[in-house]
Amino acid sequence: MFETGATLLAKCRNKAPEYALACTAYVVGVVDGIRKDVFIGRARPVCWPDSMSAVEARRLTVAYLERWPDQRSAPASVLVSVALNERWPCQK
Repeated sequence: MFETGATLLAKCRNKAPEYALACTAYVVGVVDGIRKDVFIGRARPVCWPDSMSAVEARRLTVAYLERWPDQRSAPASVLVSVALNERWPCQK
């Protein structure tokens, strides 16, 4: 894996503009990748709003990583998904 929760959080916390951009770009890339997998039928549907902004996705991911430090060794891509699913779970 290229990015863990810990390395992603370090980027997201860094005040330098290029790190903020890298953090947001990573989160957006994960979201797009998951939505692509849903679209082609390789993943279960998610219930995230279409109107979700990149800033909101980033904010939710960072909040999740700060709240659950024991999860930070996991792949960041998984943690982005978990954070968004926690906020917008699919109702059965």
